[in-house]
Amino acid sequence: MSNDQNKRPVRVYYANSDKVRTVHVQRQSTDAFAPMSTSQPEGGPGTTMASAEPLENNATAQPQAPKVPVEAATTSGPSSESVGIENIPTKAESATAGQKNASAGKPKVDIETLEQFIEYAYGRKGQRVSLKTKVEKSIAQNPRLDDGAMSRLLALAVDDASLTVPRQLLLVSRDIEGYPALRASLGSFVSTVMQRHQVFADPGIQGALRNLPEALPAADALAKVAAFSPADEDGKEPLKGAELHALRGNAAHLFATWLASNRGTNVDELASLLFRVIWAPAAQLLADDNARLRALTEIEQPAGVGLACHRFRQQAIEARSSQDQALREANELRVRLAETDAQQQLVEKQRDALKAELQALHESTAAEMSELRRQHEVERTHLRHDQEKLRGRMLSRLDDGVEMLEVGLTALRNKTPRVEVMMERAEHVVDGLRAEMNKLREE
Repeated sequence: MSNDQNKRPVRVYYANSDKVRTVHVQRQSTDAFAPMSTSQPEGGPGTTMASAEPLENNATAQPQAPKVPVEAATTSGPSSESVGIENIPTKAESATAGQKNASAGKPKVDIETLEQFIEYAYGRKGQRVSLKTKVEKSIAQNPRLDDGAMSRLLALAVDDASLTVPRQLLLVSRDIEGYPALRASLGSFVSTVMQRHQVFADPGIQGALRNLPEALPAADALAKVAAFSPADEDGKEPLKGAELHALRGNAAHLFATWLASNRGTNVDELASLLFRVIWAPAAQLLADDNARLRALTEIEQPAGVGLACHRFRQQAIEARSSQDQALREANELRVRLAETDAQQQLVEKQRDALKAELQALHESTAAEMSELRRQHEVERTHLRHDQEKLRGRMLSRLDDGVEMLEVGLTALRNKTPRVEVMMERAEHVVDGLRAEMNKLREE
C-alpha cells in the first residue's frame, strides 16, 4: 500500500466483468475534475503498475459517465445518494483517508440540467438516485431534452444493456411534485428507452407501452417480458445466463413500475400481477424443502417481501372476512329458506284442504242443482196441469155465460121483449163469474 499522503485509494469497477481494482490518485483539494495521477495498485509484489491512460480507458469503457470525480462514479452499494450533496466515501476510503479528507474538502456534483442528471444516473450503474429540492427546482426551469441531448442519452441507454437505470429514473419521476413538465420529460425519456430496447420489441408489448387497442393485457405483456429470449445477431456475443437473467428481471421490474406510473396500477394489483407472472412460477421451480429454505433465507430485499406478504395477508384477511360475511348471509338465507319451505308446505296443505272443500262444494252444488231441476220440472208439470184445469174451467164457465147471455139477448129481441129473462140470465152469469173470481183469489 502506498504511503504517499498526497494520494488516496480509488476503486475502479470494470463493466464486462466483476473485476475490481484499487489505484492511488493524487488528492485534489481545489479542482475536483482535474486529471488524476496513478501509482502502484494494492495487491503486494507482482501487481502491475497502472498508468493514467489505462485507468481512464477502463473507467470510460462503460456508457459515458457524468462529469463527476472518479470516486463518486465508481462507488458501489445499495445506499441512496441525493444529487447535489456531497458524495460519501466507502468505509475503506474513510479508514484510509481519515482526517485528510476533512481538511481537503469533499467534491460535490453540480447538476443543472436534465441531461446532466440522466448522465449522472447512468454513471451510478443502476444504484438508487434522488433529487434534492434545490436541484429539482433548477432542472425544472428547462426540463426539455433537445435532439442532441436525446441522442447522447440514448447512446448511454444503448450501453445499459441490462436496463439497470430506467427504473431508477422512473422512480425519481414519481417523487417529483409541482413540476409536471419535468416529471413528463423523465417519463418520456424512459418510455423512449423502453420502446427502443429489444426486450419490448414485441408488437403486443409495444402496443401496451403506447396504450393501443390491440395491446396485450398487462399480465400477458409482463409474462412475455419476463420470458424474453434474445435473437442471435451477427457480430454480437449472446447474453450469458446470468446476464440474461438480470436483463429479464430488470425489464420485468421496469415494466411493472411503468404500469404503476402510467396506468395507475395500485400496489395490491401490482403485487398480484408480479405474483402470478414472476414469483409463483419461480417458486414452482424449487425442487425440495432445502431449495425452499435456501430461497427463504437468501432474501436480499426484506422490505419488498414484507410489503407483498403484508398485502397478501391483508387481502386474505379481507377475503376471510368477506367469506365469513357470505357464510353468515348464506346461513340466514338457509334459515329463511327453511321457514319459507315450512310456510309453503302449510300453504300447500291449506290449498289441498280448500281444493277438497271446493270439490265437495262443487259436487254438493251439482246434486242440489239436479234436485232443484227435478223439483222444478215436477212443479212446472203440476202448474201446467193446474193451468190446463183452470183454462178448461174458465172456458166452461165462459161458455155457460155466453150461452145464457145469448138466451137473454134472444128474449130481448122478441116482438115483446122479456126483460126479466135477460136479467135472470145476466144475474146467473155474474154470479158464476164472481164465484170463479173468488176461487182464483183463494188459489
